Amino acid sequence: MTFYKVGDEVKAGKFGPLEHDFGGIVEKVYENSIMIAIKQFDPSDKTSVNELNGRAVIRKDEAKMVKAVERTAEDKELAAKEEKEKGEKAAKPARKKRATKKSEKKGDK
Repeated sequence: MTFYKVGDEVKAGKFGPLEHDFGGIVEKVYENSIMIAIKQFDPSDKTSVNELNGRAVIRKDEAKMVKAVERTAEDKELAAKEEKEKGEKAAKPARKKRATKKSEKKGDK
């Protein structure tokens, strides 16, 4: 997963009422998604962009970085920490379900 920061320029595929790919600037970063201000779009999607008030919330996995704003050392550390946590979460084995025993009643013997 790419580390996004407010001000990054991104592109995304078709989304909701939009019938074509679009691009824009990251306005807000959430845990698994980003809000972008739609700047580049197909003219046929103009009414859909207006309905969305010129914004869209998309999954980080669906966005492609076009141009990144300058990163500070602190941003780089945060990105490395995020990647490490993601790797640890992926490496964690799935929890096994325990088989439950049916209780035997004393009078059923």
